[in-house]
Amino acid sequence: MAEGSGGNKAPQNGAGQGVSGVVPGGMGDCWACGKPVSGRALFCHNCGSIQPPADLDAFARLNLERRFDVERAVLDRQHAGFTRILDPERLKSRGPQERALADRHRQAVEQAYATLRDPAARARYLLDLVRPDGDLPGTPGKGPEDADMADLAAQVAELHAANPVDEDQLEQATLGVIGAIAGTLVDLSAAFHNDNLAAVPALAERLALCQQLGEALGAVTPPDVD
Repeated sequence: MAEGSGGNKAPQNGAGQGVSGVVPGGMGDCWACGKPVSGRALFCHNCGSIQPPADLDAFARLNLERRFDVERAVLDRQHAGFTRILDPERLKSRGPQERALADRHRQAVEQAYATLRDPAARARYLLDLVRPDGDLPGTPGKGPEDADMADLAAQVAELHAANPVDEDQLEQATLGVIGAIAGTLVDLSAAFHNDNLAAVPALAERLALCQQLGEALGAVTPPDVD
């Protein structure tokens, strides 16, 4: 199931300190010409040489604001842009050292993209980023063990065991999973915006279960339509 925007919007005020804002990059010296260069630069501003990848978090790696609410279209566009710039075909005339550095950049970009495109993984990652000490303010959130999720999981298991599959039950379960994903995304967004970070771990676990149920429903073969 894909991450959706949903009709409900989380509060936009009261964002916790450190949850939003782009991490600035420092300055260093180009390995090739020795001139000052930004730590976040792919290429030297002076000589154009490819620079070693800086130690950046996944958001900064893709030049995104550090926040939970990341539009998938924006994330995909940033990933595509870096992929295009670092295309081996475009850099084949560079020397072996620069091509090796480009490979490291590509690996770092792919790792950042994989982390951020999954909203459950993104929530856990952002939480570790802004609260590495594990001191989480607020109240715990609703996790995957409540009655609604148990009922939804039972519906999916029943559909997997059914032969033939009941089309109405399949549609009902699919709508239930879509609704659970959308609702949990809204709750996660609100938790980050309101600095209720204690709610994030359980909500991220709940979202991960919703995604697993969605994938399981994708493997259910719908009945033939005459």
